[in-house]
Amino acid sequence: MKAPACITCFPRLFPGEGVGLAICFTFLLWANAVTPLWADDYCRTMPFSLPTIMHIVWGNYNFWTGRWFTTLVTFLVLDLRPYGGLAVFAVVNAGIFTFLVHVVMHLCHHMAGATAMPRAGQGAVRCLVVFLMLWWLPRTIGEVALWKTGAIGYLWPMAGEMWVLARILTGRTHMATMGYVATFLIATFLEPLSLLLTLVLAAAAVQAWRQARRPPWALLCSHAAGTLVLGIAPGNYVRMRTMTPSPLADRLDGLLGNLGSLFDPFWLPFVLLVGVGVFMGRGQQPFPACLRAGRGWLFGVLALAYMACLLMFPREALAARVSYPASVLLACYLSTLLALCPATPEFGRIMTLGCMGLVAMHLAIVIPDFITLARISRDRIAQTRAQVALNRPVVLPRVTMGPRHKLLYVRKDVIFVGINPDPHNMLTACFARAMGASSVRSAP
Repeated sequence: MKAPACITCFPRLFPGEGVGLAICFTFLLWANAVTPLWADDYCRTMPFSLPTIMHIVWGNYNFWTGRWFTTLVTFLVLDLRPYGGLAVFAVVNAGIFTFLVHVVMHLCHHMAGATAMPRAGQGAVRCLVVFLMLWWLPRTIGEVALWKTGAIGYLWPMAGEMWVLARILTGRTHMATMGYVATFLIATFLEPLSLLLTLVLAAAAVQAWRQARRPPWALLCSHAAGTLVLGIAPGNYVRMRTMTPSPLADRLDGLLGNLGSLFDPFWLPFVLLVGVGVFMGRGQQPFPACLRAGRGWLFGVLALAYMACLLMFPREALAARVSYPASVLLACYLSTLLALCPATPEFGRIMTLGCMGLVAMHLAIVIPDFITLARISRDRIAQTRAQVALNRPVVLPRVTMGPRHKLLYVRKDVIFVGINPDPHNMLTACFARAMGASSVRSAP
């Protein structure tokens, strides 16, 4: 089973990897299908009209955000939902996450300098472990990989930039014209990530020039052009002025807190599994030199560099989702260590048992969460439609989540946005408009 090298940067799948990717895609397809629309999704839902969408995108570029391509794709997905837009999104979004798993798995194998291919069963197990790392190690995953607005804004650029990074680190920087067009669009998604990859590309070009190799000028120019179009948007600066002023010391304090919160108890089982492999392979890779993970230490450097790029933004803008790329890069470091673990039957059995336990815990947590969220959304929509049919303002029961009973609750796989008691709240008003209600509010 082969994958085109021009697309993935890697000539073929590992033995058994196809089975692992198929399992990941199947789960992700279900997860996307049951994840309801929340908050900003409803604000971007309206009858489909391409001229109106282009007008909104242009307005946002000038008065709110430079992420014009992100905005365009989000409106297209949500406005085409009467024509199957959400079904197409579920397939595409599941495919993008699966593609990210594939790129990370192969890139980490390459960065570790590993030469032996995993056996079929171990290839599938490693694929699942990498998927679980990418799911559970970030502070939030439902918000950045399943929520429609969030996935287009965070998962998609992360997958795209990891593809670009893989091309840089494997030396496959020359591609067909469509590859450069895709690179330009990828660079227009997420400001700090786009800036970081442009700097990495510039460094790669300078290094190639010094070593008398052909520098990747075309790839650098296409990516830098996307970063420039994203960064110079007037809307960025308009939006910045709406935020609370944040001096450098305040931004640095917020950044340090954000950096510390990247690590939580969900890291423990993965660190333990990798630690066992490192311990068992200490004869071939002595400790602590093995912690360099070949060239895998570069992922840690890139994660820190990405977090440093966040100093561009006021402290108010440092939401949990913004740290998602750093978490993926740190997961890449762990995955590189995993690729260096000994390919012995003993460790193979340990990894298989560990993977089975992690999968069981994953399903035990995620399935009830998603079923609960889907039920809340289904009940909310049914109650709203019933009251709209009676031609009266809609009052819904107050639904909150979490130990503090919040209307906005984001935690790992859960993203929940409740109906505000104020009918003039922007997100509640968007929901009312989408449902055809004169107003909607919640009450105890």
